[in-house]
Amino acid sequence: MGILESKKVLITGISGGIGLACGRLFIAEGAEVLGSYRTKKPGTGIPGAKLFALDTADRDSITKTIKAEIRAFGGIDALVNCIGITAPEPLFAASPTKWENIIETNLFSAMRIMQSAIVPLVSGKGGSIVNISSVFGIRGGIGQSGYCASKGALDAMTRAAALELAGKNIRVNTVAPGFIETEMTASLNDKFREESLAKIPMKRFGKPEEVAELCAFLISDRAGYITGQSFVIDGGLSV
Repeated sequence: MGILESKKVLITGISGGIGLACGRLFIAEGAEVLGSYRTKKPGTGIPGAKLFALDTADRDSITKTIKAEIRAFGGIDALVNCIGITAPEPLFAASPTKWENIIETNLFSAMRIMQSAIVPLVSGKGGSIVNISSVFGIRGGIGQSGYCASKGALDAMTRAAALELAGKNIRVNTVAPGFIETEMTASLNDKFREESLAKIPMKRFGKPEEVAELCAFLISDRAGYITGQSFVIDGGLSV
């Protein structure tokens, strides 16, 4: 029997590297998975998952869509929010439009998604929320002012939510990955990649499956006394 046996889990951003790894692992651990994607449907990558499109750029539709999908799914026991984008540029030349897009996607979308999940979780007598943040919300990164700001704010919002929801038996945590082998890091140029690897004590980028294992633990009953925390998984980069 898996550690997520009989749990119903909503994963947003399921078509990304971490979201996809979470979907596959959660199903292997006995969960039923409901997953959202924006434009790229995972296809047969997650057999057994129920998938739906979610346009995070449409503020008005996020809450309505998620509530309807959760209701049709029969409720949820956990939410893992994997939605996130970046648009690297130096701060002195940062575009307000790009900043707004990053903040809107990484922070406000997460807020609306959490709002949509709270009532179903309360109805199910509690559960767990995990927001995928980033080590760069903690340590900063050159050319990543908007991304760092959005992820730092996501961490702060998560801590506040943990305090608000603890009395309703809902745990809220963040997972803060460093460099993980996903489409986002695949676009890095060779020079930046080499420089980044040199800063990581373990001398490699992480795997999406390693992040998924941590998420699975946090939404499982084994993590029943953990809330309001940010778990860094970065090979020692932030040490």
